[in-house]
Amino acid sequence: MNRMNRISDLLDAAVARGTCSAAAVAVTVHGEPVLRYGTGVLQRFDDDCAELPAGRQQPVTPETLFDLASVTKAYSAHTLLGLVASGTLALDAPLADHLPEYREGERPKVTLRHLLTHTSGLPAVWDGWRPAAERRAAPNALASWPPDRRTLLADLAATPLTAPPGTRWEYACTGYLTAMLLAERATGEPWEALVARHTLAPLGLAATTFRPDPARTAATEHQPQFARGTVRGTVHDEASWSLGGTAANAGLFAPLEDVARFAEAIRRGEDERTAAWMWEDQLPDVLPPDAERPPHGASLGLRIGETVWMGAAGRRSRGHTGFTGTSMQIDRERGLTVVLLTNRVHPTRDGGSVHPLRAAVADAATALAPLA
Repeated sequence: MNRMNRISDLLDAAVARGTCSAAAVAVTVHGEPVLRYGTGVLQRFDDDCAELPAGRQQPVTPETLFDLASVTKAYSAHTLLGLVASGTLALDAPLADHLPEYREGERPKVTLRHLLTHTSGLPAVWDGWRPAAERRAAPNALASWPPDRRTLLADLAATPLTAPPGTRWEYACTGYLTAMLLAERATGEPWEALVARHTLAPLGLAATTFRPDPARTAATEHQPQFARGTVRGTVHDEASWSLGGTAANAGLFAPLEDVARFAEAIRRGEDERTAAWMWEDQLPDVLPPDAERPPHGASLGLRIGETVWMGAAGRRSRGHTGFTGTSMQIDRERGLTVVLLTNRVHPTRDGGSVHPLRAAVADAATALAPLA
């Protein structure tokens, strides 16, 4: 079996055993597209979680849009670092320069660098969206959706710290949402416009969007608890959904080739954002030696050497995963980028981790890009 067939067989097997209904992979070596492959169908189960007739199951195509989930954070970091490069924001300035809610207690110590490295002391999860979502799902509910964004962001800004800044690492969607709020307050512009100007337009990511066409989009989870049915064409992440689908922790949708193009931009490292800030490990500078830290490094926006999903040779890789079953991995020494997009939460999130699939794909892809 050749190595490219090995990768496509891994995806076919994942779809066949129900890990996901849709999967796509891109392997690029030194800028050359070595493999592009998609398999499966966009939606297998309907709003009642019953399997659709075969004739209504649309096949995956190169134009299929996947919910990137937390892979969005890498795009968000790129956007925020664009604002740093332009002088609008500063990595080590207090958030209180633009967020008066951060002027009390330990909060004046929190910086954008803390937010982007998950060392701010903010909690992992912000649940301010939940009351409105539960009201929406109540019998005879009349609540409009989405809720008022300003009200939700005020709740977000009041989120208390659970640890002093710079004393521990804890993966926190709350931090990236707060970074989005910081950018919106500093510029007076909506997040969607900032991402378009600083990331999507300059990198030529024309098909990447916060507003996907449902007909081209892979479905995600069946969520009757929030009266959502089977989610398709709106973001799966509930916090982002409550904010209208435009958020820094999750919300972007993209086809395979656009994500491969973004990964290649990071691999090439043609500006300070991608060459240094998104590549170099920040944890030695933001955490003391005795602090709680993860078993991997962290740049501004990416994980470093997280071999549990980056594979046996992933110690030198950078990348990010998404809860919906997405991932992006970059290895500059090998000239390698690997993008894996799935909808592993369709129809439920109970199917288990796709880390083994990610690692197996990474191992097979690494064999296509030997070190010189």
